[in-house]
Amino acid sequence: MNKKISKYIAFGIILIIFGIKLFSLSGIDQFIRPITQPILMGSSKGKDIMFFVLFGITIILSTLGDNEKIYIYFKNLSIPEMLKDKDFYLKLSLILFLFTAIAGLIVELYLRNSLGIDWNTILVIMNPSETSTSILHSHLYKGIFGIILGMFLTYIPAGIHTGSSLSAYTPSIISILFILIPITYIVMVLSMQRRKAAPRIFLALTSTLGIIGLIDGGLFATPAIGGIYGILILMYNNEILDGISDYITEKEKRNSIKEQLKEEWDSVKSILSGKIRENKKSAIKYLKILIPHIALILIILLRFSIAFYGASPDSFELNIANPHDIDGLNQYDALNVTEAENKTTVHLSNEYNEMELLNNLAIDLEGKCDWYSLSWNIYSYL
Repeated sequence: MNKKISKYIAFGIILIIFGIKLFSLSGIDQFIRPITQPILMGSSKGKDIMFFVLFGITIILSTLGDNEKIYIYFKNLSIPEMLKDKDFYLKLSLILFLFTAIAGLIVELYLRNSLGIDWNTILVIMNPSETSTSILHSHLYKGIFGIILGMFLTYIPAGIHTGSSLSAYTPSIISILFILIPITYIVMVLSMQRRKAAPRIFLALTSTLGIIGLIDGGLFATPAIGGIYGILILMYNNEILDGISDYITEKEKRNSIKEQLKEEWDSVKSILSGKIRENKKSAIKYLKILIPHIALILIILLRFSIAFYGASPDSFELNIANPHDIDGLNQYDALNVTEAENKTTVHLSNEYNEMELLNNLAIDLEGKCDWYSLSWNIYSYL
């Protein structure tokens, strides 16, 4: 076996074994959670396991193109040359990723419309188990993933939440859209073939985050944003990552890389000093390098803009479907209560923290309704 391939495979196997250990043993996840929580957006045991196992599998699959027999077979296929280009699959993966994520948001809006609740709400399904979803953190695809997981696993440890309760309320189209997630993953893997170490590992990492983000969180979740950012980095900054790989792995190239960096820095200083006309090509090149970072900032700004625009700072609107025995709500500061045939609407004081209120309501309404929705209020975190 090629020494380069064996290193990647060994690394991938270590990651997979570590993920399996997290599944079978309790306590280990507490030590790695501080590392995974920032990139997985509220890390849990299930997310941690999925991250390490999927990252390991992705690293291993990225070596398929390094096998000369497979590579020659693929190159000799009677297909358009475009379909043999890893950069084509990189662009295609971004298109598929964005389509799948945006389609998930549209289904979120449709779901709220069908239940008669506003778009800017957190929906919590209580039966048979608690599962939440919102536009800012969608779990619709997770509900389908949970059903698939249940088909293969007879035992799911505590701490792994599948979100399958949502499937009873979501339209059937979400199952069809879910198929796009494994297709997107396959395209991502094809885009990693025969890349140098730094871009390969970076893309494997961000692709893993992206797939996890699609399943658990949606377009505005941190892992999904990381997936988009990773693809854009490879599209516009691949030369930089290749240079990092060469500097680390090929000692004979280090001096030339240092010289190239010096020349690049001189160009940057020249542009910053106002000599843009003399360095027009360089200026365009550096603007392209900035595109992924600008896109990252724009997505984050969009996420917070939606959060603030949809916030209800004056009060929380709580809608409860098919309620019974909800005397436990008397402990809350209710501004007014409206009762309909199968739904009760309660306006609660804005003195509560949104997350604490959600958690407390989940306890007080357990077994006492089919679902409830709560208007979000980002101001409650300030």
